[in-house]
Amino acid sequence: MSAGDWNTRLTLLQRAQNPDDEQAWDDFANYYHKFVMVILHQMGVNENDKADLAQEVLISLWKSLPKLEFDSNRARFRTWMSSIIHRRVMDHYRKVHRQSNKIEKFRNEEELSAPISQPEIEKLIQSEWEVYVVQAAMDRVTPIFSGKAMEVFKMSMESIPSDVIAEKLDLQRNSVNKLKNRVKERLLSEIQVLKQEMHLFNE
Repeated sequence: MSAGDWNTRLTLLQRAQNPDDEQAWDDFANYYHKFVMVILHQMGVNENDKADLAQEVLISLWKSLPKLEFDSNRARFRTWMSSIIHRRVMDHYRKVHRQSNKIEKFRNEEELSAPISQPEIEKLIQSEWEVYVVQAAMDRVTPIFSGKAMEVFKMSMESIPSDVIAEKLDLQRNSVNKLKNRVKERLLSEIQVLKQEMHLFNE
């Protein structure tokens, strides 16, 4: 990525630190909504509650952004994100308990049965991120390629030999390899772009 591209993005999170930048908020919500939904699903949040809770999490993240200092410590970002998700989910379960009258009051935090601890959320964020970013990159790449390129690539990802792919799709073996490599190169490029844009880097 060029310095110009980096400065243009510089980054989504830094732009979103400005509460008056509505476009930054829209971009922030678009980038992180699906990912937050995945995390909530893995945490066992009820399907009927996920959408509203995801919106609450996004708003909390956005409101907390001005306090976040950006540096090369990627783990700090995941800790920040996981702490906010943990708080919002705990609030959600408090509300559920109150509404269902299962618990009359809470003396302290330990009285709540949290579905997952904050350190576990942080690990979950990292593992799910690695899966999510590949799928997000695939979603971006798919419309770019016409013809049989994506079919070739997906079949190759299933470890189907090039000769078999060529026969099934009526292509030359050389064409199969070229199409596969073109998609792979673009996919890897999109993965790197997403890592930069969303700031959830690997260590």
